[in-house]
Amino acid sequence: MIYISIGRNAKRIRLEKGLKQSYVATKLGFKASSSYSDIESGRRNLSVEKLPILASTLDVDIKDLFYEGKNSQSER
Repeated sequence: MIYISIGRNAKRIRLEKGLKQSYVATKLGFKASSSYSDIESGRRNLSVEKLPILASTLDVDIKDLFYEGKNSQSER
């Protein structure tokens, strides 16, 4: 399922960058970090409208959220 891979990739990138779930949750407009945790674990879907916000918060291209591994990350 694509949402699970987005969540899994978002978590991997977030951890690589040393960001806290609460920080990303706030940037996405969630009141509780558990809402974002549910996205990372695949229990909740991320709306298409929030994809650019998530990518910007993690400082990656949107496509990097869909593909796993460092080779897929865009060069900046």
